[in-house]
Amino acid sequence: MRRTSHVTARRARPLALVTLGIGLVLLPACNDSGNTTINNQGLDCGLVRADLTGTWRVTFTTGTRNTTGCDVSAFDGDSVAVTSIPIDYPGVAVFGSDTSASFLVQGDRTDAGADAVVNPELTASVQADSCLALFRIWDSSDKTLIQCLGTLDVNSRRIDNGACDSVEIDNPPGGVIEATCDLTTPLDVRVSIF
Repeated sequence: MRRTSHVTARRARPLALVTLGIGLVLLPACNDSGNTTINNQGLDCGLVRADLTGTWRVTFTTGTRNTTGCDVSAFDGDSVAVTSIPIDYPGVAVFGSDTSASFLVQGDRTDAGADAVVNPELTASVQADSCLALFRIWDSSDKTLIQCLGTLDVNSRRIDNGACDSVEIDNPPGGVIEATCDLTTPLDVRVSIF
């Protein structure tokens, strides 16, 4: 009986040391500042709702891409063209998501390029922890919703590294999405919020 407890105690010591070592390594990752836990490992980008309010200005790099890998093959090879003319979405609505730790953004154009049939023309989901943004822009000339991804820099309120790699074709607009397609190569896009 004593031998068994001695063996058990000998095995427990290394396990306790390993557990203690892991705890010490993870200790600097978080700290308790009052009632707020602050994560020091870069997982919290500091995003708050006010960072997303205002006017969203979307600027593509001029280019044309073809659709590929469409879930309805009849749409393979369609072209999607964008210009570098900035598109403004003033007074966007920003609210918390019911299903994830993110903010949802919705807005419409108010200039001559606005499309009354499509509402909203801009939709975005920005993750509160990482500032990763998934957003889509209505392209009225090609009758598509262009799907983009990028990371919001909270300090500058900009997405400088946006890339758009897929589209949803909605022709006629405002109805059912006819096809979801990849683009042959991504379109580059920037967003600034002011």
